[in-house]
Amino acid sequence: MHDGHPWQVRISAPAHPEESVGSGVLIGARHVITCASVVGAALGVAVGPEPPGGEVAVELPLLPIPYRGSGTLVAWVPEAGWDPRWNTPGARPPGIAVLQLGEPAPATATPARLEPLAPSHYRNRAVFCLGFPPEAPAGRRVHADCANADAATITGLEADHGTIERSFTGTGAWDPIRESVLGLVVADEFPSARALLIPAHCLLAVWPEAPVQSDRGTGARLLGWVADLDTRRGNLLLRLFAGLAFAGLGLIWWLEPDTLPAPEQAPSVMVSSLISGFVWEPTGKPIPGVRVLVPARGVAAETDRFGHFSLGFQEAAGAAVEVLVMAPGYQSLTEPTRIGESGLNLVLQRPEPLDGAPTETGDGLEGSPRVDYPD
Repeated sequence: MHDGHPWQVRISAPAHPEESVGSGVLIGARHVITCASVVGAALGVAVGPEPPGGEVAVELPLLPIPYRGSGTLVAWVPEAGWDPRWNTPGARPPGIAVLQLGEPAPATATPARLEPLAPSHYRNRAVFCLGFPPEAPAGRRVHADCANADAATITGLEADHGTIERSFTGTGAWDPIRESVLGLVVADEFPSARALLIPAHCLLAVWPEAPVQSDRGTGARLLGWVADLDTRRGNLLLRLFAGLAFAGLGLIWWLEPDTLPAPEQAPSVMVSSLISGFVWEPTGKPIPGVRVLVPARGVAAETDRFGHFSLGFQEAAGAAVEVLVMAPGYQSLTEPTRIGESGLNLVLQRPEPLDGAPTETGDGLEGSPRVDYPD
């Protein structure tokens, strides 16, 4: 059993369920996200613009009682994460696919939470990747570091021990400190220490309903800052912080008086709350300079170069409001939410051309249709 992987999916061909062709990530009770090449390998077809038909064998092998079932396509983006820095001439960019299970996963299967980071925050990010090579059918975990300093659409991944091969494709890059999945691994057919990673914000552009890891407070932000450092220095700092914390608790216990004074009446303070999140194109690229406002409260802000925005309110969290997003060249978007919500992911669509033809872009996301099948 591997800690932190109750969402891990093993994918194979229906005719040979014992032979893994790749991996996937459970992102809901009935939905699995993986790479398009994994679905193509399971169905024995080449990846193309049209979604293939048929069912693939799906397994959750790390549960106390493994789950086995099948899944069908409900979303197909065959060329996502295109970036000339990581794709050789003539190579097909990695794609994304979403499968719907024939029945809900058992309660012991916890869906993964995706965490969309700013592109520059992937540098030196330490993650764990789990695959199912033939010599380790029960799963093998590899520790790796993100190698690129600007992961706008795809980034490099380098293992510091072991190798990454085809069965790792589609698996989640698990951050044990943040307890979140930072993206999907794309591995070469032959074992190697290097692979690629499709960041989480590209996955959310394909399937916005996937759960997102929310900010858990100052402690989580401090651990995230440590995780941004080089792995070796980050481990040393964690040990130092742990030692200082224990020393501080001991000092507080020693200095604590036997009787506590009566608490004073706390002065009244003004309550403040936030609504924050990101604004993306359907390709997964952030949109800077977008006007985000809450008309009912007269609060507005603009997104930064990473597509991030933050709206401040002088009231307690919990009230239902509507967020309006407007940008030249895009269709306006109204999103219902509540004050205090963080991690919103808003995707703006461009207006359809007059002749109805789809718009083609360099990254292949808008030119590749998303296919929604009925349940």
